[in-house]
Amino acid sequence: MSKRSLEESRGLPEDNNASLAIQDLLSPDERESTPPSGPTKKPRNFIATVACETCRVKKTRCDESRPKCGLCKSLGIECVYNERKSSKRDQSLTMIMSTLHRLETKLENIPSSILSDIRGQVRQIAGSSHEAHPSPTVGDESRPTAMPTSLSYSFTPAAGDGYDFDFEENDTTPDASGRISISFSQHGVILWPGARQLLPEKLLNTYKLLGKNYVIELESTRSPLPMFISPFPLHVGEHWLEVLPLAMIKGLADAFFNVFNPFTPIMDKSFFFSFTLGAAIESNFGYTLESCLVLNVLALGCIAVLAYQEGNYPLPGAQGHLFEPPEWINVIYEEQPGLRFFNEARRRIGFLMCDNDIQGCQFYLLSSVYYSQILRPMDAWAMIHRAATCCLSMLTNHDVNFDEWEGDMKSRVYWNCLMNETILVQELHLPPSGLSRLEERVPIPKFIGFETTGYVSTRYPSSIVVDDSYFQYHFLAQVAHRIILTRIRHSLYFYSDSGAIPLPAVNAELHHQLEQWRTNLPTAIQFSDSQLTNSHSTPADLSASVHPSPSSAASPHPTTPRTTEPHRPLSPAVAVTDAMLRGRHMIAQFHIGRPYLYKALRTPNLLTDDDLEQIKSGLRNAMDWPVTQGIFRKMKSCIPIKFAFCSQFFGQILLFYCIAHSPSPRVRETLPTGWERWNEEMMHFLEDCAPYSPAVAQDLDLLRSLWDE
Repeated sequence: MSKRSLEESRGLPEDNNASLAIQDLLSPDERESTPPSGPTKKPRNFIATVACETCRVKKTRCDESRPKCGLCKSLGIECVYNERKSSKRDQSLTMIMSTLHRLETKLENIPSSILSDIRGQVRQIAGSSHEAHPSPTVGDESRPTAMPTSLSYSFTPAAGDGYDFDFEENDTTPDASGRISISFSQHGVILWPGARQLLPEKLLNTYKLLGKNYVIELESTRSPLPMFISPFPLHVGEHWLEVLPLAMIKGLADAFFNVFNPFTPIMDKSFFFSFTLGAAIESNFGYTLESCLVLNVLALGCIAVLAYQEGNYPLPGAQGHLFEPPEWINVIYEEQPGLRFFNEARRRIGFLMCDNDIQGCQFYLLSSVYYSQILRPMDAWAMIHRAATCCLSMLTNHDVNFDEWEGDMKSRVYWNCLMNETILVQELHLPPSGLSRLEERVPIPKFIGFETTGYVSTRYPSSIVVDDSYFQYHFLAQVAHRIILTRIRHSLYFYSDSGAIPLPAVNAELHHQLEQWRTNLPTAIQFSDSQLTNSHSTPADLSASVHPSPSSAASPHPTTPRTTEPHRPLSPAVAVTDAMLRGRHMIAQFHIGRPYLYKALRTPNLLTDDDLEQIKSGLRNAMDWPVTQGIFRKMKSCIPIKFAFCSQFFGQILLFYCIAHSPSPRVRETLPTGWERWNEEMMHFLEDCAPYSPAVAQDLDLLRSLWDE
């Protein structure tokens, strides 16, 4: 018996209750098309996830159709599928995500109405000579497995940027099928053909002189961090670390574990205070990885203390309800807070840079967080890549027991590394590390607690404001959200001049998955529709701490008066995690709407009423992101991934400008109320960050030319 052809195996399922993978929507069936006469490139073999017994015995590719696969149907025999054995990854997901209402399990199948819509549009596209079979995106041939046969919270595609060499080049040239890939990067908005017709000539000419990679070039060629180390206090001299007060060390470490580690859980607090800190002190901060880790924690602790001061929060363990400066407060006052500790860590790591164990990985991840906080994105990316190398070394060619503390810590650093890499890779078109290839093997962390035999640390106890599980839920929710956001990019970011893409059915399913993510969050971190609605209105919780900038006079929109915040978060970490969670929902909604914004600027005459609704939704969710509002008007030091927010705001200001200047009245009417005020807020954010990043400063200069006459 001959094997089934690839075309047959890719046929649409006949069962009306069957669900359809997103990539199937982007690669319609070609059975009605005439096959090419010339030689063609051999397609990559299809790999079945669960083959039926007949196909398994005959070693034939199974198309996995239910209740009968294509082969069994043609032979007229019974088709039997054996239940797939649960992998370690599935078992770990079940354990950790049960409190997230089984977030790891499949979502309900696509409703029959949506499925009918999908099939109708697939047949329509299949009949078109230009879009019968869209070409695979860059890197498809390297993908190890086919997409799952249903849309669920499965972990495919990767939560990272995808596979090796799967990064965008901002190419707006249609492929052979007439399909255009839309850049996921907000810096790519300036290259959209429709946007270039509306943006001022001065801006476009300046951009042309800069070149499309100006962000990478500016950040890569900036002066390095100063290497001079300022002892504290100054009169102590070269051996100042050896005489640091224990109260200072504990205070800075506690600040780190109460601000940064909750939403980037790189370190285990119990292990740090039980062993790492003691080992560093006993070695007089010698050339050991423990010393490097402690110094990085102290460096980030300085920034954390500054955040406490900005937000007027009491330090961990302090009495009272307001910030009271400790005796050692002057240690945080440097041009770059914490630089003296960070430089000491950089000096020591030179002799340890080849260590690829978990401590080495933690060091590089902490370094990337520090670089991110001081707005040095290329340095942060270099550290993430080095951390990725450690992960690849730890997780390949080694047996890892993820049900034990050490294995669980490896999964923690893996997911931290992968998610942070994704942000920079997708925005700046940097090549990914290949870390996402391990995603199927590495479960999400269970946050197994560290335990010692007969030893309990009372030497350096850490203060607790909120139970750790609260932040662990947040981290797991972020992992799930990142997967959805990556799926949005891989499935929706295409366009064709025929107007058939993006497909409304794909859009509806992505909205469905996003809402399932939100509604299935545990009660402790739930946020309501009213909170999202409030985020879209003029905020009443903005502090009066933002001062008018020099560009305010050039801006056509006055600053909205601000009042004090009505609800004060319990701590800086709670403020960040809550704001990021609500903000991620809005970010995903915005990115679902961006392909429709592309269509609105390129071919406004092809817009449907549904397209206009998607544009309205996207623009509404581009406003008033929580992590820049309220307490963060004062407490700016703990805002995470600030460069990513600067990049997002650069693209959003361009989009609002283009929509406002569209020749189509229907497009202009999609602008939400208050968008001018939000433009002002985004400009203020960029102005605050510009002194610390040449790329952000250049973005700000480009945006100012929007209002130059």
